[in-house]
Amino acid sequence: MFEKSICDLRRLSHELKRSGGAFYEKKVAPLSWPQGGRGNIVMQCDTAFELGNPAKESVSFLLWTDDATAVRDGVMTCIGPDITDNSEASLPFGRVVILAVKGFTRENCCDRHCELELARYDVNLRGYMMRAASHNMHEWSRISREAIGNGFSLDVLASALIERYRSFDFVMAAEVVFITTSTEHVRLLRSIYDRSIIIIRAMNKMTRELSFDCDSCDYSGVCSDVAALRSIRKNIALKGQTVYEKC
Repeated sequence: MFEKSICDLRRLSHELKRSGGAFYEKKVAPLSWPQGGRGNIVMQCDTAFELGNPAKESVSFLLWTDDATAVRDGVMTCIGPDITDNSEASLPFGRVVILAVKGFTRENCCDRHCELELARYDVNLRGYMMRAASHNMHEWSRISREAIGNGFSLDVLASALIERYRSFDFVMAAEVVFITTSTEHVRLLRSIYDRSIIIIRAMNKMTRELSFDCDSCDYSGVCSDVAALRSIRKNIALKGQTVYEKC
């Protein structure tokens, strides 16, 4: 579904790598970090570090494909400094999760996408708190002084995210890309996100409606480019079924 967006992300990562500055990628081992529990709140007075403060910039979204070769399972790419490498108390934050999935059909693709989107709220690490997230995929997080003192890093966050997404029986592989270099670099993710959200809206429209006029549809351009969307539309037309969005 998001193969072109994944290629665009790879291209952006390569360009930022060539521009110099901090860049590393690694296979993330399962890391043991205590769970936060129900009262996992990081107050401002206890905050040592922030990711994606509105004064900076943040973008967070996911991409999925049924091509397992397009996803490097368990790999984290960090473009920019890690938390422990930064002298400032705040960083702009871009985060993209790339998933290889199986068994997606016209009947379940919307529900499964929603499940995957909501999974980020299940990551509950002691001393790490998502302070705010929005439908525009901004994400603002706090990290406590205690967590920083105990060695919290983006490795810990990536490991937790990969473990959570792998727990879905329809996810074959998971990869994470972080960008912390600058506000301008994080904003470069916006164009990739903007295309992905149009695809999601087109998918939702197709699975909601039995018949529609392609000439007047706002998403006809995307549909013609994405084979999976064309397949969904064709199957709905053939079956005469309407699948209602539950997202």
